[in-house]
Amino acid sequence: MTDILERVGELRAARKSFVLATVVASYPPQSVRSGAKAIVFADGTIEGWIGGGCIRPVIVDEAREALAAAEPRLVRMNAGAGRESRRGIREHPMTCQGEGGVEIYLEPMVPAPRLCIMGDTPVAHALTSLADTIGYEVAAQPNDAEAVVVATMGVGDEDALAAAAASGASYVGLVASRKKAGFLFDYARATGVPDEQLARVKAPAGLDLGGMLPGEIALSILAEIVQRRNCHPEERSASDATRDLHVSDSLQVQIPRRSAPRDDKQAIDPICGMTVDRATAKHTLEMDGETFYFCCPHCKARFAKARA
Repeated sequence: MTDILERVGELRAARKSFVLATVVASYPPQSVRSGAKAIVFADGTIEGWIGGGCIRPVIVDEAREALAAAEPRLVRMNAGAGRESRRGIREHPMTCQGEGGVEIYLEPMVPAPRLCIMGDTPVAHALTSLADTIGYEVAAQPNDAEAVVVATMGVGDEDALAAAAASGASYVGLVASRKKAGFLFDYARATGVPDEQLARVKAPAGLDLGGMLPGEIALSILAEIVQRRNCHPEERSASDATRDLHVSDSLQVQIPRRSAPRDDKQAIDPICGMTVDRATAKHTLEMDGETFYFCCPHCKARFAKARA
């Protein structure tokens, strides 16, 4: 038993999925005793001993189902003849010559899902605090997570969105208004992020609960992550996916009239009208012999797209 428990620790540390099978009752003349344990993997491999003969194939099949459903169950073989299977209890006859009966508890051991939270903002902090309460571990990198939320909210949005969209996460959400998300999507496309990657991004992230506080926004995002994780892909609304994932399709770029800069050291962003310091501006564009200055990459991308 000690070896089995040590093995369980190793597998959990390695984030492997398996089922721990424990004999909770044994009826003569069965040789397996109460307390016997085994590890059952999805491929049918068993480490340990919880009985042979007709017990083994039944336990393998039940363990696979338990692992897929991530729900424990009690398997009873010849330990309550004539009873129908009930929720959490599966009844089977003992068809082999060993006779007797057993009751075996199957406990799926599934690694906690991982959530990557990108950003150092109140929403990001709230997500980190709430993630543990729903059984999620916080991952450092998007490629290590099942769900990724971009909650940068103005600081490094572009790089974070590109990294999240390129990840293999089953859920990618962007914390931004629909309008701002559109600007970010346009910029991402302009920098070479494929449309098929951007199509995976839910923007704005979260269910529409009407909340505005960081904790309320975080709650709506986690609720959506749980919802998507527990429902079959075909059950998701196609209209909802289309509406949320292509937020920038209908945006129109309108360049506002420029205001005069206060001095020669300053310029005016031709998109939003903000004043930009020429010496420290990070986002510039030379076109037709003139240099344009922008407050952010979104404005630069919109300007370039409008002038293309």
